[in-house]
Amino acid sequence: MTGPYGIPDFTAIIGGRDALDARLDYPVPPLLNEVDAAIVAVAHANAARSVDALARAIGWPSATIARRVPHLVKSGGLIEVKANLYVRPPSIKPHGSIIAVEAKVEDWRKALRQVRTYAVWADSYVVVMGDLSKKATQRMCDEVERDQGGLMVAGNWIVRPRLESTHSRQKRVWAAEHTVAALRNDYQPSPSP
Repeated sequence: MTGPYGIPDFTAIIGGRDALDARLDYPVPPLLNEVDAAIVAVAHANAARSVDALARAIGWPSATIARRVPHLVKSGGLIEVKANLYVRPPSIKPHGSIIAVEAKVEDWRKALRQVRTYAVWADSYVVVMGDLSKKATQRMCDEVERDQGGLMVAGNWIVRPRLESTHSRQKRVWAAEHTVAALRNDYQPSPSP
């Protein structure tokens, strides 16, 4: 799967199968633009919000939101229920926990750099390493525990990843939309805001 940043060796989605299926069935192109995903993420499925309310919820200028809303309405990412009042389609939301997995035979430092890039959007990560020295395993273990990621060395769990995301709803929707693109095989670069 191509993530918002980088391409992990493997991406796992834990839980959220019904939500993912509903989103895959919803005929709206994936929201790969971070701004679009953030706008839709702060919109409610049942309570309409104005452009100004969406802007306040994100903490961005209203003008930025106003520029993207017509595109989102046209694509189906937002639904205009009354003049200048919008709701989010219920199926566009985070689905499960997204875990990015990176496998390396050696060079644990490089693996750690890569998974930390994925941690910008993934709920957590797992590094899968070949045999490491005891010292390298301990150093990597300390780093991974600090990040609340996961570590496997030579086929054995050393640290299991934390599955509760610390990401904002906006980041989680953005990552979820990238999984939709990957599963539909329709990944395209994000349009500029």
